[in-house]
Amino acid sequence: MEENRFSFQTSEGLAIRGDLALPRQKDEPLVVCLHGFKGFKDWGFWPAVRERLAAAGYGALRFNFSHSGVGADLESFTEVGPFESGTYSREVEDLQEILARVAQGRLPGCEWLDVSRIGLLGHSRGSVAALAVAASGEFPIRSVTLWNPVSRVLWWDEEERGRWREKGFWEVVNTRTRQVYRMKTALLDDAEKNSGRLDPSANAARIRVPVLSVVAVEDESVPAESGRSLARAAGRFGSLEEISGTGHTFGAVHPPGETTPAIEQAIEATLAHFDRTLKSEQEAA
Repeated sequence: MEENRFSFQTSEGLAIRGDLALPRQKDEPLVVCLHGFKGFKDWGFWPAVRERLAAAGYGALRFNFSHSGVGADLESFTEVGPFESGTYSREVEDLQEILARVAQGRLPGCEWLDVSRIGLLGHSRGSVAALAVAASGEFPIRSVTLWNPVSRVLWWDEEERGRWREKGFWEVVNTRTRQVYRMKTALLDDAEKNSGRLDPSANAARIRVPVLSVVAVEDESVPAESGRSLARAAGRFGSLEEISGTGHTFGAVHPPGETTPAIEQAIEATLAHFDRTLKSEQEAA
């Protein structure tokens, strides 16, 4: 598996760092992986996902959102300021920039792939950007898979929003590192101002490509009904895979260890979905 690393700066002057793993055969489809809140491209299950995608004949592109908080060592949350000011819209823009560079051949390794066939794989909050960009029709997104996705961007009640605005921040704890972050109101402002454009359920209803929602029945962070509702919203384009006896990360931990049966089930369902929606058309042709 050949891995091509890249790094570039956004219009804000922040870094987007990522890598593209290539399959053995040329002209295969590309899958872009999108981490969730407090996640990053090398967290937990993502290395295994990358390896399985590449082995199955896909380019696997992973990157850290510019406001992920993870620094140049690709592991530590050293960029606290950007993390605390991150927004959904910025993540959409980051994904758009990645896809624009893919289309222009400005990321190393893209020339090996068929970038007219792209799939998106988003976990948790990464589903917001995945659905927004896929629904826009701006890029050749042929298929989407969502792992334990959020179905709305405004999930704080009025009382919580009021306290957030009064204090000027919302405290978030990283249970792994024990760091406490103070999320600025930029996230709340963005969710309120751009809810129509960002709303996952509305975008799922607008989408015209196959969408698989993979949900953990015992998800402790995002209710399983969230992923179910997105599959329903996508109508004839939507499908659902439920995995029992597991939670939001399918049992994954960091640093990564052995994959769990739940992760294996999620990966197998994802590969089957992408095989049907990204490969079968060309093979039939």
